[in-house]
Amino acid sequence: MKLTVKTAVLAAAIASTAVLTAPGTASAGPKDACMGGMVCLFDGHNNTGDMVQLYPVDTPNIGWAWNDRASSVWNLSDGQVCIWTDADYNGYHFSIPAGGKQELLFLYDNAVSSFSVSGCGG
Repeated sequence: MKLTVKTAVLAAAIASTAVLTAPGTASAGPKDACMGGMVCLFDGHNNTGDMVQLYPVDTPNIGWAWNDRASSVWNLSDGQVCIWTDADYNGYHFSIPAGGKQELLFLYDNAVSSFSVSGCGG
C-alpha cells in the first residue's frame, strides 16, 4: 500500500491533535509561563525543567506523560492542592497551599500520580 504525502500529512495532523487534547492539560512551556489559577508541575527541582500546567480540578490520574515525573510543584490556584503518590487519590499525600511552591523530596520526588483540590481526605 502506497502512502501519499497528503495522506501522511493528514495522519500527522490527526495524531498531533490527539496529543494536544490530553485531559486536564492546559499547556506546557517554560517555567515563567506558569499562569495564575493553574497548578504547574516541573520535572526539575526549584521549578526547573519541563513544565505542565493543569487546571485546578480533582485529577485522579495525571496521565502517562507526567505520571511519576514531577520534582517540584507551584500551586497558583486559589485553594489548597493535595498531591498523591498513587492514582485515584491513594498512597502518600502532601498538601500545598494556594500560591505555594513545593520541592518534592524523598517519597514524593518523581512519584506524583494524582492531585485533588477538594482536600486531602483522611
